[in-house]
Amino acid sequence: MFRHTMATLMLEAGADVRYIQEILGHAELSTTAIYTRVSIGKLQDVHRRTHPARARRTERDHEKLLSSLAAELLAADES
Repeated sequence: MFRHTMATLMLEAGADVRYIQEILGHAELSTTAIYTRVSIGKLQDVHRRTHPARARRTERDHEKLLSSLAAELLAADES
């Protein structure tokens, strides 16, 4: 149980599966593959951070912010 927990936590923290394979002493990567199951929370976090819709939303937010700042600068120059 401790080996499984250690391997899972290391993978979730970003460790390469090949390093985990070596630490556990597995001859075949397929043996280590059982540790690659990740928690639903981790999957949701990765999805939220990396989904393309987030990048588009962020671009739109930046464009709105820039437009707002430009309008404020123009208004300040006019007064």
